[in-house]
Amino acid sequence: MTNTPNDADVNDPATQEVVAKARRFSAVSAGIMLVGVATVIGVIVFRLFTMQGPAVTGQLEPPAGRVIGASAAGDRLTVTSENNGVTTVTVYDLKTLRETHRLVLGGPAVPRR
Repeated sequence: MTNTPNDADVNDPATQEVVAKARRFSAVSAGIMLVGVATVIGVIVFRLFTMQGPAVTGQLEPPAGRVIGASAAGDRLTVTSENNGVTTVTVYDLKTLRETHRLVLGGPAVPRR
């Protein structure tokens, strides 16, 4: 019988170098993952604490005629309406609920209130 070891030498310098590389790689990878998770949690917490509540409380009187469409962007509300063949685009400020602009298309000019 020959006396040969079945396992590789644990103290072999090449093996130790491979194990050290694997440990460095996994440590760097874990560090990058932790930074990413911390960033996502930080963004979520930031948005929760800087989120504003509802700015609009009240009612808005719609323009005369049939409302064709409405669109909100930022702190402005644009309402498009039609009355007797005249299309009107009205812009409201959502903070004060007051009319800021009115554009009449295809009809006589409508005086501003």
